[in-house]
Formats: sequence, C-alpha cells, structure tokens
Amino acid sequence: MTRTRITGGQAAASFVALSCVGFIATAPVQATAQETKNQPVRLEGVSVTESAIEEDYGADHVQSPKSTAPLIDTPRTVNVITTDVLKDTASFDFADALRTVPGITLGAGEGGTASADIPLIRGVDATSDTYVDGARDVGSQTRETFAVERIEVFKGSTGAFGGRGSAGGAINIVSKMPRDGNFANADVTVGTDDFKRVTVDVNQKLADKLAVRINGLWHDADVAGRDAVFNKRWGIAPSVTWGIGTETTATLSYYHYETDDMPDYGIPLTSRGQLDGVLPEGSRRPADTDYDNFYGLKNRDFQKTKVDSVTFQFQHDFGSGWVLSNTARWSRARNDYIVTNPDDSKGNVANGLVWRGVKSRNSLNQSLVNNLNLAGRFKTGGIEHSIAMGFEMSASDTDRYSYSVDTGDSTCASLADYNCTTLDNPNPSDPWAGTIALNTDSPVLTRAEDYSFYAFDTVTIIPQLLVNGGVRWTSFNIRASGSSRGVPYSVDKKTDFWTWQGGVVFKPVENASIYFSYADSATPPGADVGEGANAVSGTNANYEPQTMENWEVGAKADLFGGALSLTAAAFQIDRSNIRDFNPETGDQMIIANKARIKGFEVGASGRVGPVSLLAGYSYTDSSLRDSSADNGNALPNTPKHNVALTSSVDVTDRFSIGGGAYHASQRYADTANLIEANGYWRFDANAGFRFNENFSVKLNLRNLTDKRYVTKLRNPHFAVPSAGRQALVTLSASY
Repeated sequence: MTRTRITGGQAAASFVALSCVGFIATAPVQATAQETKNQPVRLEGVSVTESAIEEDYGADHVQSPKSTAPLIDTPRTVNVITTDVLKDTASFDFADALRTVPGITLGAGEGGTASADIPLIRGVDATSDTYVDGARDVGSQTRETFAVERIEVFKGSTGAFGGRGSAGGAINIVSKMPRDGNFANADVTVGTDDFKRVTVDVNQKLADKLAVRINGLWHDADVAGRDAVFNKRWGIAPSVTWGIGTETTATLSYYHYETDDMPDYGIPLTSRGQLDGVLPEGSRRPADTDYDNFYGLKNRDFQKTKVDSVTFQFQHDFGSGWVLSNTARWSRARNDYIVTNPDDSKGNVANGLVWRGVKSRNSLNQSLVNNLNLAGRFKTGGIEHSIAMGFEMSASDTDRYSYSVDTGDSTCASLADYNCTTLDNPNPSDPWAGTIALNTDSPVLTRAEDYSFYAFDTVTIIPQLLVNGGVRWTSFNIRASGSSRGVPYSVDKKTDFWTWQGGVVFKPVENASIYFSYADSATPPGADVGEGANAVSGTNANYEPQTMENWEVGAKADLFGGALSLTAAAFQIDRSNIRDFNPETGDQMIIANKARIKGFEVGASGRVGPVSLLAGYSYTDSSLRDSSADNGNALPNTPKHNVALTSSVDVTDRFSIGGGAYHASQRYADTANLIEANGYWRFDANAGFRFNENFSVKLNLRNLTDKRYVTKLRNPHFAVPSAGRQALVTLSASY
C-alpha cells in the first residue's frame, strides 16, 4: 500500500491542521475516508508476492495472519519500526532499533541470565516474547537488522496472541522475503572507531511464478567510547518463493548469522556502604570513573554466537476473504562467552580497585515451531465477522554449560596476577595467564513443549461499532535438571491455562477510533527454556505462573488520507507473583506478590508534507503493592518518562536532513530503589543526498553531543555505559 505524500504548498496547511484536534472530524477528512472505506476490514498481512511497499515512517497494519483488523481498529498500542526508520537512524542491531520506540528499556545478563538482547516492555522482560515472522524465537542471541523488513512492538499483555509469556508485550521481527520484480541494493558504511560494514540485498524473478532474494552482511567495528570493545559479525539470508502472483505461495528461507565480539559488562557500582551518609543507607551508583574504562581482558574474554534457522511458509487464498497459512521453523542458536564482571563483592571499589570476576555461558538452543492459521470473513444476520483461528506448537531444548576460570583472590590483596586492576586505569592488555576449563559435569538441561488453540474475531455490529475478542488455551510442559549452588535438582511440571482479550472500538468517523480493551497473560516457570531470567530450577518448580492484566483506553486517527497516524492511550497493568533472578543465590525468587503499572502513551507516525516522523512519549508509574518493606517503590528498569523522536525532512527532491531525540528518566535496578542510574537525553543527526536513481550517500552522527549515560543497569554488580559519539558515511547503490 503506497502512502499519500503531501508536498509543496500543502505542507504549511498540513502543520496548521495538526494543531486542531477537531480536524479529524471535518468534512474533507470524512470525504477522504469515504473514498477508501470500501477496503476490507481484515488485513491478512503483506503477502510475499507483493511488490515493494512504500511506508515512510508509518504503517497501517501488522504482518500477522492472526490480525483481524487494521491498526486503527486494533484496541491496543502497537509501534512499527519501518525500513526507512532503520535506514535513517543507522540502526544496525536490535538495541539500536528499539531506541526509536518509547516504553522499552534494555536489560543486562547475569549469572543465570544470558548476556544477549533483553528488551523490557513497560518494565517486563520480553526475551521469550520475541518472534520472527510470527514464530517464537527463543534462543539467546544478539540480533541484527540486515535481513529485517520491519519490527512490530505490541504493548500490554498479549497472552491470547502468543500463549506462554507475552506479559508486558511482544516484538515481531518481519524478515525480507522475495517480491515480484527485480532489484539490487548494496550499502557500504565506514566511520570513526574503525567502523566498516557492507550489506547486499538482491531480489530476482527467475520465472513467471518464481523469485529469489539474498541478503548478506559483513561488519567489523569498534564500539565508540569503550576501550577495547568491538563487534565482528557476518550473515547471509537466502529465500525463494514459488507462486508469485497466484493464490498459492510457498516460501523457503534460510538464515545464518555469526558474531565474534568483545563482551562488555561496563563499569562497577560503588561499594556497599560507600555512599552511606550521602544517600540513603545501602544506595549504590555507577562508580565515579571514566566511562571509556574497560575492565575486561583481551586474552581471556570473548563472545561468539551462531544462529541457523530454516523457515517454510505456505499460504493459499480460497477467495471471498478466506486464507489458509502455515509457518514452520527450525532454529539452532549457540551463545558462548566469558565476560568480565567488574565485581565489588569485597568492597574493593571504595579502595580504588576492581576484581575481574567472570560470568560465563556455553549454551545451545534448538527449537521447532509451527503455526497453522485459517482467516476469513463472513456475515451472520447482517453482522460482519473477521476471524482468525489456528493451532500452534513448539518444542525447544537448551543445553547450558559454564566455564571454570581462575580469577584469583576477590579481595584484591595483590595485582600481580592481573585478576584485579585499578578503578581509574585498567589495562585490557594485561598479560593474564590463568586457566580456563569447560564444566561438563553438571550442565543445566531444559526441555519445553507447548501446544495451543486460539481464535480471534473482530465483529462489525454497525460501521461505527466494532467488538474485538480472542481466546487461547495453552498446555506447557517444562523439564529441567541441573545443579544450583551444589544442590542437584530435577523438575517436570505441566501447566495448562487460558488467556483472553476483549475490546470495544467506536468510530465517530471512518478515519478515527476510540477504544477500550482488556487482556491478560500467564508466564509459567521456564517459559524462556533456560535462556532468560525466568529459568526453572529446584527453587521455583512449584511456583504458579506470573500473571498480568492489562486495561487500556485510547484513541487513534489517520490523517491526510492515511499518511499520518496519531495515537493516545492510557493503561493500567496489574502484576502478581513477580519473579526475578536472585543476585545473591543465583536462584529464582518472588520479588513481589503484587504490583501496578499505570500511565499513558502518545505517538505519531507517518508523513506530513516533506516531513517523515516517528514520535512517542510514554509516562509509566510503577509501584509494588504488597506488604513488604519495598511497598510503594518503583519496579526495576521502569523509568517514568520516555521520549523517542525520529524525523527526516526532504529539503529538496535529492537532499534530506533528519535526526532524533531520545530520553529516559532515572531508573532503578532493584525493588528497594537503592541502585539507580540517572536519566539522559541523547541526540542524533543525519543528512542524505541522492545523486541519481542509482546512487546516494548518507551521513549519520550518532550520539551527537557525546552524552555518556547508562544503557543497562544490573543488580548488584555493574552498569553498562552508552557508546560515545560516532560519525558514519554510507554509500548506497541500487538498480
């Protein structure tokens, strides 16, 4: 679907119109809506046979066969990061991309939690709620964007859509797939901090119904402002589609991605008691040291990941709005690392020293996922239904080992063996000569299977009133064995549960909606199959699932023929049986019986005249609501204020400028609210020039003011600083 562009003299009028709330109900807009109202209510997602879709910074649908309505008629908050946003912001990895969406923070790995991508949506870990092309993607990894078409972020409980987990929301990564037509794109990026990157994207129609697409990546760069930290990675993603332009399509795709990085656990926190008398007793902050400092060791630390997946997608259109689809994926993800933990368990930081403790992992996750879905439209007594129903199953295994590493004396009585270093002047090139051995005697083995049935329906009672509902029954079985603090355990637990959602949508005009919705979720122990903070062990095997209820009321409007979408929503989330990893014992523990998260979010996405915009602000007020000493405190990793603003302006047909402003207020790493990171503002800038139809250049300045802030905060050990300022130049060729 091509979005309407408003250019020239219309731009000024467009901006004036934006300031008038009542504009969405005026006759001209209603006329525009009238012209398009005959489009079907249900959007089955974009078929792999379609041509390129020009979205700018906005989107009007999600690419899921479970979706029963366009976004304007979907009673929940959904953010879409489009291809143009990824390109303009130079978002090359998952964490880069998610900064463009409000309400998301990044978690950090620990002993039992993998060092990997850990997105938290409204303060809730979404590691096990990340999907690729609608299929759950469990394995711990550091994801890339070279083969990504768009990223869809669903806010609030999505248990009916995803089954186990999906508490604070879910993230769906949409892959680049073959299309009708021929094209090729190549990007070469170079920059400061020895940045080098090459990507290719080639689509070729080989026959009347057959098309192939190949995406490739090579990347080698240091991390700006972090001594000795680097990223090396490469990947390839070929795919082939049969049935282009017909009712039946079948796509086979393969994804291979490898990394060889220097992992980074940042800087230590101040010693326990070091700030007593200055701040409340027990308070800890990132140590007062240069944010460039790296406390790891070049000849000891490493992180190597490897992901292989094969996906088969089938779709048949029966006509009259009925579509049968199936997605099957096998994946294999390895995460292997030793990372220095700048530990302060013995109070060394107060004396200007840091112990180079370690966290380690060698895990292999193998998963098989299948989703069979039937979607269609029909009428009963003049009432229109847009439905999706199906069956989903998954089987996933994780084998996890750790390393024994000679880390010497944690009291730092001597610096001679290089297991300790100074706070102000660490040397990553120290000639450490300790021993390393893989522990093979007591691996943690986790096996999980689940299957579920679901059904969704959007009922159009009258054109101005829609009712949305969905229900899912899930059966989840987890088996795990291992050893915790020297105590062996063996767990075999089965959990069956229902999750559901419901909403009412009122449309005063065709291009606007007001809605109210409810949704819940259930997260049983082991939902992340040993790859995240929800790992099952002997201490939590009998825990009941964590539950969440999400209430939301909001409004949406599509302006200028759908070119610009405005959203606003207020929400309340009630959590119970909240668990997290115990940093002292390494086991799961209940950190709170009840908590409430309430707030609101406003956003805008799309294009007005020469301006493309993806903007959002979220206010999140979280509080523990049990009888513990922490009652009333904020939940960890839940800043109250979050701003994400990304924009680009076409100055001429060939020249554009843009940038971004991103803000998060202070946040805590613990329920006692004693471990804190300050809030920050970050600014980016970019400019692009197109020489002709085939060649263009773009300049990106990331972290323009060289603001050094904390991106990840972990109780009780460390804080990971942001990257510093970086300049990148990308040369693009296409035909």
